[in-house]
Amino acid sequence: MSLQSKKGFDKNYWALALEGSCFMSGISCLATGGAVSLFINVMTGSKTLIGMAVTIQTLFMLVGQLYGAPYVRSIRKLPEFLFKFMAIQRFIPFLMALPLFLGVGGNLSVGIFLALLAIFWLVDGFMAIPWGELCARALKPDLRGHMMGMQVTVGGAASLLIGLLLTWLLATPVFGDNHRFAIIFMLASAILLMSLIFIRLVNDPNPIQNPERMLIRQYYSKIPSVVRGSKPLRRALLARAFSYIGFSSVSFMVVFGAGALNLSDSHASWLVYANIVGGLVGGISIGEVSRRFGNKTVILLCNVCVLIVLCMAASLIFMPGLGYAWLFATCALASLTMSNWVGYFSYFLEIAPSEERSVYQVTNTCIGIPFSFAGYAMGMVIDNFGFMTMFAIGGAFVAVTIFLSLRLLPKRSIPAPRG
Repeated sequence: MSLQSKKGFDKNYWALALEGSCFMSGISCLATGGAVSLFINVMTGSKTLIGMAVTIQTLFMLVGQLYGAPYVRSIRKLPEFLFKFMAIQRFIPFLMALPLFLGVGGNLSVGIFLALLAIFWLVDGFMAIPWGELCARALKPDLRGHMMGMQVTVGGAASLLIGLLLTWLLATPVFGDNHRFAIIFMLASAILLMSLIFIRLVNDPNPIQNPERMLIRQYYSKIPSVVRGSKPLRRALLARAFSYIGFSSVSFMVVFGAGALNLSDSHASWLVYANIVGGLVGGISIGEVSRRFGNKTVILLCNVCVLIVLCMAASLIFMPGLGYAWLFATCALASLTMSNWVGYFSYFLEIAPSEERSVYQVTNTCIGIPFSFAGYAMGMVIDNFGFMTMFAIGGAFVAVTIFLSLRLLPKRSIPAPRG
């Protein structure tokens, strides 16, 4: 056995990393804090609808997870199952582009986009827990977070090249608004579909031999007893609930900056590139932090960065002379915090007994549903009271989240996986 294989950097590690990298780079074209927020702003000028997009992403992904979780133990061949649903999901951005090519604009174009975005994230949520189960079986525990960080890193590197094209598309007078955003959505779909190649290379080392067909009601009746029996799970759920408010607030940084400094289309388009740079740095740093120091540290790091981002943005209101470089750094750091999912996702897998992994993940989903409307609420706050009020609310929730996250288990205190 090679040294690479002993460390766990085997075919499964790289296939999952490259599958996720294609997803991350494709999603950079559909980031609610980047091109999507600019699309909605150009078509409608509504910050509330930008918040609606953030809420749709969160809510429908959570609903998809709730629907898919009971079936995880009944899937014999996880890679084949994921391939089929990925093929459906990753074609959807092509459908987002079609109305724009046909000349549909304004509120109608955004309405069609939001409906398709809901389906996109619903299917993504349906795949999330089976994908997590495959990761848990195919990778060593200490490399799960590292692999997810590698996804963000490689995807971020690809996104740097994609970002140059996005920046040109968003600023060029060659295309009208409809055509430039249609091309962006088509580009997203083409890159996302490349991930199908790599998911077929993943081998499930421990496929289910005797599938358990559990009724949905039977499955969800287990959750209260599981939560009552695990203090680490209860603490994680509480900390996760408060985090949704803070993380939703950083999705408005590009739109905030474009208005705060009265930026031209050309300068505003480079803020999308700042999101990509931040995502790349986040992948490099957060994956390694997860491997070396554990997922509690990742969670704390991301929340502290959100607090810094909100302070940096607020300072720009009072001191606009800080200028474009300060704004670029703010947007890049905001994008880094979007990698917070690596910490939370890996932490819930880490503290769960093997037979209850899907239950731990779905409890995380349940606690997030009431808070999935945070993005929409933040958009309404901005439209009615301004960005400063939103920064204050987000900062207060982040401070509480940091306090609650300090009670999570550090890496050395998490017991070895059972089963």
